[in-house]
Amino acid sequence: MSREVAVGSQTFCLTLPADPNQFLSDPATLASRPNDDDYAPYWPHLWSSALPMAEAIAAANWTGATRTLELGCGVGLVGLAGLAGGLDVTFSDYEPHAVQLACHNARANGFDKVHALILDWREPLSERFPLILACDVVYEVRDHVPLLNLLTTMLDEGGCCWIGDAGRQTAAAFVQLARHRNFDVELRDESGKIMSAPHVGRFQLMQVRAGQ
Repeated sequence: MSREVAVGSQTFCLTLPADPNQFLSDPATLASRPNDDDYAPYWPHLWSSALPMAEAIAAANWTGATRTLELGCGVGLVGLAGLAGGLDVTFSDYEPHAVQLACHNARANGFDKVHALILDWREPLSERFPLILACDVVYEVRDHVPLLNLLTTMLDEGGCCWIGDAGRQTAAAFVQLARHRNFDVELRDESGKIMSAPHVGRFQLMQVRAGQ
């Protein structure tokens, strides 16, 4: 199905699965990852923090076509906001169908220069990016260490990772672990105001940089 989503001054037309929950019980989908007990096909959902994250990206003043990696791209809304802001976005996800759909949505909205990458956080690549975007990626505590390992490997020195979060209770544990591993973490609310600590139940943006 198609859905129009307004982000700042832009309106994106997204192709979305008509019933995302079907993927949770589809035998063919689950069989595609037979040796991965942690796999759950949540990618077809437009996650709750995707829109405020896209709004934050649209409101930022980006300089030049910064090489950008989107982690867990899902249907691609966050990456689309980046493309509209002039960023050079590479869509990545563990699930190939997600990457295919995100690239389709990018091209359908007039962005012909699209990069794609199938990426398992547990096996980060040597390729580095000055900017990494992610949304709703810290809700499972078991993902915190692989995510930070990936940032250690794939985030440029002096680069920044923007993580949009819906105000989940696990966010505080992620921030604590990131700081313990010498990352600098700045927290902002939906209006862009700096926060002293994570909150629960409302959108927050975590800006993560490698510490000095």
